[in-house]
Amino acid sequence: MPAPVINGELNKTQLRALKDALRGAEMPKAKRQRLLWRIAKLGIIAASKRNARNQRTPDGAPWPARKRGKRKMLRQLPKLLHVRELPQIEAVRIYLQGGHYKNGNTPVAAGLIGAVHQGGANITGRADSYKNQPRQEGKLATNRQARKLRQLGYQVMWQGRRVKPAMAWITKEMSMAQAGMLIKKLSKAPKKRTWTIDIPARVFLGVSDAEFNQILARQLQAIGFGWEVKAQDIKGKI
Repeated sequence: MPAPVINGELNKTQLRALKDALRGAEMPKAKRQRLLWRIAKLGIIAASKRNARNQRTPDGAPWPARKRGKRKMLRQLPKLLHVRELPQIEAVRIYLQGGHYKNGNTPVAAGLIGAVHQGGANITGRADSYKNQPRQEGKLATNRQARKLRQLGYQVMWQGRRVKPAMAWITKEMSMAQAGMLIKKLSKAPKKRTWTIDIPARVFLGVSDAEFNQILARQLQAIGFGWEVKAQDIKGKI
């Protein structure tokens, strides 16, 4: 029997456990392929969605926090995970598809977005790439912009005298574009032509060794092989 391949986020220990289990089961080729699909779809993808819900890595470590805000991260990305069967090489591939991501007006593949968050990245932003993007006149100024304007000493006329407006007034009466223009004017800082965006790794695709043993035992039982198999008995566990 050729060595099975599963393309995804299995480490060497997990691959060894899978190969040992398949060799021991002596199941027909079609059933081996079905087992790989079930492990990927019902095991790894389900675990990856849970990792995103819990905002943790497969090993249980919390993801690096946002620089601003407390909203959950990568809420939609795991929903785009799919499985492609490759029976000619006895394999399955987990991949990302959909999402309609864009960089300005340029479409960006979900797989690229996933790779950036899974492994982290340092991305160089360029001012030239924003020249032709539509202005955000319809959006109101953000709390961050309002706070920055107050720090820069922005004032408005109120009952015949100049005062600092409240953040609530700025975010209600001023557009995002207006606030951005005023911030640039008041800060008197030279315009940046390039800047670096550091994205830390937030691993969502994958499972721990202990969880993989449970997935493998469960799916062996589900297809009628290894009904006596227990997760702790699978070789290759740590």
